[in-house]
This record gives sequence, C-alpha cells and structure tokens, in this order.
Amino acid sequence: MAENAATDLMLERLEAEQQFALWHDLVQPLFRVSLDEESAAGFRAEVQAVPVSDALLTTATSRAQSFERSMGDVRSSGWDHVVIQHYVSGGFEGLCGERAVSVAAGDINVLDLNRTLRTRATDFSNLTLILPRDRLPIAGSHDLHGRAIGRGSALATVIGSHLRSLAEHAGSLSPREASAALDALCLLLSGSDLREADPLVRAAASASAHERICAHIDQYLDDPTLSPAGIAAACRVSRATLYRLFGFDGGVMAYIAGRRLDRAFTALSRPDDGRTSIAQVAYRSGFASETHFSRSFRARFAMTPRDARRLAREGLHPVAAAPGLSPRDWVGTIRRLRETF
Repeated sequence: MAENAATDLMLERLEAEQQFALWHDLVQPLFRVSLDEESAAGFRAEVQAVPVSDALLTTATSRAQSFERSMGDVRSSGWDHVVIQHYVSGGFEGLCGERAVSVAAGDINVLDLNRTLRTRATDFSNLTLILPRDRLPIAGSHDLHGRAIGRGSALATVIGSHLRSLAEHAGSLSPREASAALDALCLLLSGSDLREADPLVRAAASASAHERICAHIDQYLDDPTLSPAGIAAACRVSRATLYRLFGFDGGVMAYIAGRRLDRAFTALSRPDDGRTSIAQVAYRSGFASETHFSRSFRARFAMTPRDARRLAREGLHPVAAAPGLSPRDWVGTIRRLRETF
C-alpha cells in the first residue's frame, strides 16, 4: 500500500458494542469517548485516514457521543499538534479548557491537543486535520483552543472546500504538493479572525486552576474518600469555583466517576490470565461497590465489565496507539485493526 494512501475502517459488520469498543480504543490517542443509552443501542462509526505531508487528515461519521481530553491524556499522548475540524453535519458543544464552545455544521473549529476538552457531539460527519503545531505559526502565539470561524463566513466555506478536496486527492499528491497544500491552508487560517484570539499568556493563566485540579484528581483517583471539600482545600480554590469548573460534567464527582471508569475500561481491555477479578478492578479504580461499578460502567460504555473483558480475550479490542506515536503511525494502527475482522 502506498505511503500516502487512504485507509478505511468500516465497522458495520460488527455488533454495536463491538463497534464502540474498537472506536473507543482507536480514538483514544486524541480523545476519550463515551455514550448515552440512546446512542449505545445503535452505535455505528466509520473513519478514513490519509497522511498529508507531516499531517493526518481523517473523514469520520459516527453516532452521538461525549469527548474528553484530560491533562493526563495530554501528558501521555506526546502529541504536540493542533486539530482543524470541519463539521459537514452535526456539531458539538461543551468546554475547551475553560472556554464554552458551540460548533455547528459548516463551522471551522480549532482544538489544541496540549489543552483539556470536554464536549458532547450529536450524530456527525466531519473532517479532522491533525497538524504539527509549528506548521501553523499563529498557534505559537495565540490561544486557538475552541476558537471557530463561523459558517456564515466565506472563508469558512473556502477552508471547508479545501479540506474536502485534500481528503479526495491527498493520495495522488507528491510530497512537495502535499506540503504546499498544507501551507495554503495555514495561510488561510492565519489570515482569518482567529488572530483575534487571546494571547497564550492570558489563556495559560485562565486554564491553570482547572488543569491543576484535574492533575490532583488523577493523582488520587484510586482513593475512595476523594471529595469536593478535599479537592478544593488541596487545590486552594473555593467549592463554588470547583463546581463551576466542572459544571459541564454534571459536577466534580461525576467527572471523578468518569475518570475512574476510563481507568477500569483500560484495565479490562488488556487480555489477562484471569487472576484479577472484576471486583478487584472496581476497587482498584476507586469504587466501593461492585454493583454500582457495573451499573455505571454499562451506562458509560454500553457494555458490562464482563463484556469488555470477553471482547479483549477474543481479540476484538485493539491495542491503543502507544504514547508518543505520531499521527502517521496511527494510520498503521488503523490498518492493523482492519485486518483483525
């Protein structure tokens, strides 16, 4: 297969829970994803990925889901990239850092993989360009995380057209042509009203409290006594501030539960020799009740803990891309997954 050929991952032959299991691990280098019950019942997703010079362009279609990127994910992924997205249909809303965002079809939005994110998307189809930070000079001086060029702008239409054309023709471009196509896109972005974004110094100051709290939560995630009062005292913020920062997650305890479930999902997704029981995984993840753990796990991942372990043993759970892998290496992961079913 050519180095810059497009790679498709179509999951329609699998049951909904198996589709989500694969999708969850595939997307994990970028985001942690979760479902509500309505989306879980008929989950479906497909993705096409194609390298464009030193960037990666994906075209994805999926059911509604929530996306999260914590400071722990930022530290472990090793990806110093900026994400440019064009939603062809659907959209999302939530928090990028501490900025409230709402993106609809036709918008061009920017995400910074060095920042946290918690969003909720409707059923969607989008194009996502994962771009090395130094490709986009404006990303080195301005806080672009969560910023968007509105769909009413002619420039948003031009950039969306450019991304769709890249997705269609990237496999036929020479390395020099692919690099020039990226340069043209970055020039369009740099000439947009993204220049009105806050300077990075101001953005870093506003985000520091939230990131410090997330780091503290990750450090003490397995402590069943972790509480809002203790977190507020340890991080030197008021409880009112703490609740405001985690309002989109349904509260700080809901955020903690989600992080614990993500940790348990990772543990159960590793094939093992059966010596670790599901109850032990629950307790090690900070849950005091196995029943509560199983009920919460099913609500978040549309499967039981036992289902997750069974899928891992059957080889239907892919190994997530290792920390530090480049987006181009991620294409290799997609190709290997496609060969497993």
